[in-house]
Amino acid sequence: MRLLDATRTERLVELSPALAEAVASAVAAGEAAPTFGLRCQRPYVLLGPQDLRLPGVAAGAAWLEARGLPVHVRVGGGAAVLLDGGCLSFFAAIPSRDVGRIDENFRSLTQPVRAAFEALGAPVRFGRAEGSFCEGPQDLVTGGGRKVAGVSQALRRGYALVSGMLIIRQDPVATTALLQEFYRRSGSDRELRAGAVTSLQEELGREVPLSEVHDAILRALSQLGWGRLRTISRREEAHAASLLAARRFPAGPANSGSACEVSGDR
Repeated sequence: MRLLDATRTERLVELSPALAEAVASAVAAGEAAPTFGLRCQRPYVLLGPQDLRLPGVAAGAAWLEARGLPVHVRVGGGAAVLLDGGCLSFFAAIPSRDVGRIDENFRSLTQPVRAAFEALGAPVRFGRAEGSFCEGPQDLVTGGGRKVAGVSQALRRGYALVSGMLIIRQDPVATTALLQEFYRRSGSDRELRAGAVTSLQEELGREVPLSEVHDAILRALSQLGWGRLRTISRREEAHAASLLAARRFPAGPANSGSACEVSGDR
């Protein structure tokens, strides 16, 4: 397994919304080994296929853009999420065409994340938090049933891509309100429930820097023997750049800002 840390380099943070898909394509083509990656990002909203069918999605997306939130379209299923500096993202890509392994992919490819959460004192399980934004049956929920990580899977073009957002410091109330307003402006009657979502910080009852979770996942990867940190190829980086423009909704200039700070043991 190749490990990628895309949290420290400005260029990779800029490409974050499209990085997982580009890497997965390289994995499927045999140009890269199966890969597990960690990402952080500048704030943006990611829409799913069901969102694109809303009658007023253009108005909803324009409202988000006016608030400084670029809008991108996800490669897999799911619905709208906000990814920002309060989240740490992960992805795992393997060659696969076997739809019978979808459940096994979820279990095996999230193993480092689940081990890290347990080590930090917040064990999680797969489950559906009813009323949460981007509600899904394979999200990671706390013992109390609240969503603390969203997880999705795309199985296409010869790869299985399991990816997710870990809600470390993001405010579930503010995020839910933002996405609820997007849905209202998009002509949806979807009702979101902030109480269905939590953050790792809230669960642990203390400040939790992203670097602490980042390092816990790296330790879990090491304990699992999942390989060493490698660099992304120029071909993958170029593909991610082209996908970044292709997945933007609506098309527009790249957002500006600096890389998020994730530091700690390597």
